[in-house]
Formats: sequence, C-alpha cells, structure tokens
Amino acid sequence: MSRSLSGAVLRLRPGVFAELQPRIDAAVASGRDLVPLHIGDTCAAAPPLGEDWTRESSLSAYGATTALSELRHAAAERLRSLGHGPADVDPERHVLVGAGATHALACAARAVLSEGDEVLLLAPYWPLAHGIITQAGAIPVEVPFTDRVDDPSFDVTAQLSAACTDRTRALYLITPNNPDGKVLSAATLEELAAFAIERDLWVFADEAYADWVYDGAHRSIASLPGMAARTVSAYSASKSHALAGARIGFALAAADVIAAARRVSVHTVFNVPVAMQRAALSALRAPPTWHDEIRARYREARDAMTGALRAAGLRFAVPEGGAYVFADFAPVLGGAPLTRLLEAAVEEGVLLTPGEAFGDAYRTWGRLCFTSVPLERTALGVSRLCRAIEALAAG
Repeated sequence: MSRSLSGAVLRLRPGVFAELQPRIDAAVASGRDLVPLHIGDTCAAAPPLGEDWTRESSLSAYGATTALSELRHAAAERLRSLGHGPADVDPERHVLVGAGATHALACAARAVLSEGDEVLLLAPYWPLAHGIITQAGAIPVEVPFTDRVDDPSFDVTAQLSAACTDRTRALYLITPNNPDGKVLSAATLEELAAFAIERDLWVFADEAYADWVYDGAHRSIASLPGMAARTVSAYSASKSHALAGARIGFALAAADVIAAARRVSVHTVFNVPVAMQRAALSALRAPPTWHDEIRARYREARDAMTGALRAAGLRFAVPEGGAYVFADFAPVLGGAPLTRLLEAAVEEGVLLTPGEAFGDAYRTWGRLCFTSVPLERTALGVSRLCRAIEALAAG
C-alpha cells in the first residue's frame, strides 16, 4: 500500500515567504531590527472594549454553532447603515460569522463551488483567495484587472469573456483591493454585475477594507439589481476594527448559501470562539469618530510612503483605499530577479511581500503596508528599502 499526501493540498501554494524565511529567521536570531512592511497589520489600537466582553464569555462551554445572535445583528446593522451589501440583510438567515473572513469565505466557497469549477480571479488579488478556491476543488483563473481598469481602452467584458469557459462558475473581486488599493468605480461594478448575470455566475466580493477609502467611495456589488442572490460579500473585523488577533469575520449571502456554509463551519471549527465574538461585538459598538481618526492616520501614512517611493523611481498607482502600496520594481532591478532585492532589503532591515503572491503577472512587483507600524517606523522602513535599492544597483 502506497502512502501519499492529498492532491488538493499539494496544489496549494507555499507561503509567500517560504523561500526567504531562512534569511529572515537568521536576521531575527542575530538581533537585527526588521521593519515589517510585509504584512497587513495595523499599529492602531482596537476600539475600547470595556470589561463586559471577558466577563460575559464562558470558556468552559461551547457556543452556538450559528454564532452569537447579538453579533450577527450588530454586524448586519452596521453594514446596513454604511450601505454595504443589500439593504434587506436578515441577521438570522444571511450572516455567517467565521473565524476570520478567511474562514467565512472558505465556508461559502465550499458551499457553492464543485470539483473542476473555474473561478475568474481578478488580479492582482489577495493571495489566500487562490488557496480558498483551490481547497474547494475549483480552479483559479487569473485575469489581470485592477492595474488596467483605469485605461480608457480597457474593456471589462472583453477581458472577462476571454478567460471565461463553459466551466466558469464564479468570479472573485476585492475592493478596496489588496494589494494595489484600487476602489472599483460604480461603472466598473455595474459592468461586472452585468457579466455575472449574463453568464449566471456567483460573485465573491471581498470587502475587508470597505472602511478605509481615501479617494472616491466604496460601493458593494451586492447592492446592485439582481446581485444579492448571487453574491457572497466578505467583511473582516481584523481590518475594520483592528482585531486581527481575534479572528472574526463575516460573510453575507443568500439564505441557502449561508445555511450550507454553516454546515461547513460546524465541521471545521464547530463554533467560533465565544470570547472573540464578544470582543468583536464590543468593538462594533465603537463611535464613528474612531474610524475617522484612524482613517486620517492611514491617509497620512499612505501619502508619506507614496512620496518616498515616487522619489525612488518606482512605478505604482496611489492607493485609493486599503492598507498597501503595490509597486513595480522593474525600473530599479536592472534585470535582476526580485529575490535579490528582497534579500538586500532583509539585510538592510525591512520586509516587503513579493508580487508573485498576488498573481503570475507581477513577478517584479512588491507590496508594502503603510498601516502596520507607526509613521516614523514606516518612514524608516522605506528609507531602508531605498538603501537596499542602492546596494543592488552598486552590484
């Protein structure tokens, strides 16, 4: 009898830092200071949670597999008040609480995708989306999109049609985008919706950064006519309320999708940790001023980072939302692979994410997070990156 690993698991990509991790570990072991611009953390403190969330959370008993009713209602009410998703969200039937938006999306994907289905993955994209689709047995089909959509000659329908086959079952989008910060316009969303309706596709709408828009306005594709029944919208307390360590996220979808996704959730985590649900419930009650203050800080950090990167001669679009700058390093690589720059950056004391994690077409690109550390540390990280660029140029 031969023993082998799961084919589905072997199709999953390794972590984005698998190749570079030994060098990072060596730098940490030597005591080197590293500025972490590679990961989507925030240096902002979560809204004050008070004491109720710990006092009311029993650690000795299981929670409801459908999650706390109060949390589902609070999430639905907040999203409704902000105009995110359809207006008639029923907290009992349309809201899935997950152990992070990653888990919520994975449950929904398992609910609607079958083995061999194809999913149009609008690129550049959040790296874990590729794995979520793959784990569901489906096949991700990368479609270069957000870095091209502002070109007047770009034809949304033609771009999608060229990638669509009779096996295409869904499309995935993220707005504001991770990694490039693009906020899809109302016109673009309407074109995507028309395509989904014409081809009878599901839509996975990742809206984790909906609260962080600096230019323009966020709009949910599920709010467009005919889209609520075919859209799975994902939201993350990690991003909206600085609760990455709590691992709470939400999926909004039609009742039959949520019912099926809850079955998947039961067979993965059984119930989402109750204490973390209580923390998220408390955070969701934060006044709007908390978001206003954090948004202003993020915008200042964005402007500082883009100014410094522009001076270094890099190509990028100024992010309209989100937490990242996605830059093309081709002008400074001199034909060298991006790995050389990533290694030089570690030596200088700064980390960034390689662009190939966000799509095959972005091998000379890199993502930098402007929310992960305070402004002065962000500036230090960018200056170290500039030194790494100079060291690479010097040979």
